[in-house]
Amino acid sequence: MNNQIRCPYCNKSFEPTDAYKHELEEKLIRDTQGKHQEEIEKLKREKQELSEAKEKEIEVVKKQVAEKAKIEARESVTKELKDREDQIAQLKKRAEEAEEEELKVRKEKRELEESKRKFELEKQRQLDEEREKIRVDAKKEAEDGMLLTLAQEKKRNEDAQKQILELQRKLQQGSQQAQGEVLELDLEERLKTAFIYDEVSPIGKGIEGGDIIQKVRNQAGKVAGTILWETKRAKWSPSWLPKLREDGRKFDATLVVLVSVNLPKETDNFQVTDNVIVTSYKYALPLAGILRRDVMKIASAKFATENKDEKLEFLYQYLQSEAFRSRFEAFAEGVVEMQSDLLTEKRVMERSWKRRETQIIRTINNVSKMYGELQGIMGSALPDIKILQLESGENE
Repeated sequence: MNNQIRCPYCNKSFEPTDAYKHELEEKLIRDTQGKHQEEIEKLKREKQELSEAKEKEIEVVKKQVAEKAKIEARESVTKELKDREDQIAQLKKRAEEAEEEELKVRKEKRELEESKRKFELEKQRQLDEEREKIRVDAKKEAEDGMLLTLAQEKKRNEDAQKQILELQRKLQQGSQQAQGEVLELDLEERLKTAFIYDEVSPIGKGIEGGDIIQKVRNQAGKVAGTILWETKRAKWSPSWLPKLREDGRKFDATLVVLVSVNLPKETDNFQVTDNVIVTSYKYALPLAGILRRDVMKIASAKFATENKDEKLEFLYQYLQSEAFRSRFEAFAEGVVEMQSDLLTEKRVMERSWKRRETQIIRTINNVSKMYGELQGIMGSALPDIKILQLESGENE
């Protein structure tokens, strides 16, 4: 906003300030006082020139002049001050209008920023709601998809918790038998967890034999073999092996495994001793995976061998059956029909080829005759056509 004042004397524009106002007032007073001083000096000079008789009159005139000067100076200063006050009032009014305009602009800016902030906040809230909705939907879908797994896991955890409680109870008893049962239960649980398709079941108390029977099954549920597990925590004894082999024969076990905390001196981790696989508890589960795979391979080989003669018998019977004869006759008839169609097509094509060959020969003969007639008329002026000439150079 332009708040400059134009000087009526020099026609220059300037900004009015309080300092300038004060300076202007002082200048005006000095000028007025200067004029007054000049008049006083003049009066003094006149006083000196006039006689003493007129001293009283001069004094009266002096007072009148001084009073008049004061009045004129006061009026002049009042007018000037009023004019300056009017200008200052206008400038103040313009400044107030500018401040109001600035306040208005600032208010609009604040309102715009507030609207922008509210919009961004609302947008962020919507994004958060969408994210939350997506997260809830994904969570619900995952929960729905894993409901059965979670239920199974819960059941397994409950069973494991029961077993842990049972193990803790037995551990508190501190007996060697309880420690052996803890080892047996832990191995049983680990086998069940690792091989979900297999049937892992403990051998009941009072029944002579091993501790755990593992029936190896494929994904179709078919039994491929049986592994008999025995756990021991006592000091190693070679007498365990014959009894465990006998237990294996009793249960028709494919493999017999002895898991012992204390191994023989010659065994570091695991080895086969007298047809019994002896292993430490640390390597029991990895070894179970290897043995299970071998059992599956043995079962597959046995199945293939057992069914070989039966498949050959089925094949021989099929070759002698009416079904094979009918199917083979149908195949032979199809081949014969294809051969007959091929011969028919060949004969047709040969007749077509012969007809075309005769047409081509007739056309060539006619062209040759026409060329000979033209040559007889035109002589050597007729260009030679090599394809219509014999190898000896004579025309056909």
